[in-house]
Amino acid sequence: MLALVAVTAIWGWSFLLVKESVAVYPVFPFLAIRFTLAAAILSPFLLRRLRALTPEAVRGGALMGVALFSGYAFQTLGLLYTSAAHSGFITGLFVVLTPVFQVVLTRKSPPAGAWAAVALATAGLGLLSWPKGGEPFNFGDLLSVCCAAVYAVHLLITSHMARRHDTGVLTLVQVATVAVLGWALSALGSGPLWPIPSPALRGILLTALLATALAYTVQTTFQRHTSAIQTAVIFTMEPVFAGLFAVLLGGEHLGARGLAGGALIVAAMLLGQMAENAARAAERRAAPPGR
Repeated sequence: MLALVAVTAIWGWSFLLVKESVAVYPVFPFLAIRFTLAAAILSPFLLRRLRALTPEAVRGGALMGVALFSGYAFQTLGLLYTSAAHSGFITGLFVVLTPVFQVVLTRKSPPAGAWAAVALATAGLGLLSWPKGGEPFNFGDLLSVCCAAVYAVHLLITSHMARRHDTGVLTLVQVATVAVLGWALSALGSGPLWPIPSPALRGILLTALLATALAYTVQTTFQRHTSAIQTAVIFTMEPVFAGLFAVLLGGEHLGARGLAGGALIVAAMLLGQMAENAARAAERRAAPPGR
């Protein structure tokens, strides 16, 4: 559990690094170089694991990579228009959406607490990002909501695949898939790739090593032994870390309204997980005893 908490801290810090990077460097080349470097870092450690490479594992890792790339694309583009603190809190909605999506996939009605969590999160989102004084709605906040939805899908896919295939293979294929998609979109025209400005180079190096190679290895490995819902509970700390680092290191100001919105979102995420856990406990109590 502590390893996953450390991952959430790294991802929370990375919101600030990514925002500083994409302010001076194109989004898709940033992602392409970051994930290419991460794949290069991972490869020497995973060469022996490639004997577990099967067509099914490649398909699973590629599917994880497509979902992850989509989430990063929405998130990174969103950071062009919104603050790192806003992006971190809104992206954290994936923790509420994960059990909701899981319920949709299993065709079971969600507990009342899950809907209460969604309502609470929506209120928090309104406080955090609703336009003030007639200003236009922040497009970056909308992209962050899309990112949250895709991340929920990614978490469910990862939980499913990690129980069926070698986690090292899945991680390497996932990271390589994101890199390939990043280069493909960069080829459509994103501006000059060289030289890389110092803030972007720093962001690429740190996020490639810590927020990508290390973090996704840890996530995929530990999701082999825990459920998507349990992992999502731990990941409720990510928006908290994002807001903390954005204020302490990035000089951003949330204000009373922003703090209240962020608090409601975190409360909603915790409420959603409590409701899901309570529903599961009730199902276990209602189940007939085994022979």
